Amino acid sequence: MGLKAIARLAPTRLQAHFTAGEAADTPIFVADQDYEVMEVRETHDTAGASSTTADVVIAASGTAPASGTTVLASVLALDSTANTPVTSTLTTTTLNRVLNKDSQVSINFTGDVSAYQGVICVVLKPVRTNTDY
Repeated sequence: MGLKAIARLAPTRLQAHFTAGEAADTPIFVADQDYEVMEVRETHDTAGASSTTADVVIAASGTAPASGTTVLASVLALDSTANTPVTSTLTTTTLNRVLNKDSQVSINFTGDVSAYQGVICVVLKPVRTNTDY
């Protein structure tokens, strides 16, 4: 396996930073190849209002974040204790964690996120579907 092939199999780490007043449903990554979501973490220094949540979803091209397929077993609570990293449990449905080329990873917020200030991290593992490098 050549160096180029090895590089295409390295994990990809995404970090979406949100400052107060800017959190909104938004795509954070468009896939250049097939990936599987391996981990989702969140931490914040300013919590959202009561019952504020974020969901990490996979959406095909042209699909709004709110209509994407969740990769989480349960959404991230953004009203939890500040400065306390949370690792989310992923869905056990493997196909819901697979991101096809040209699909997007998006964040879908619910509740009042106007005060929320934090970061959501997603780790992707490339899915090797092409052996021609």
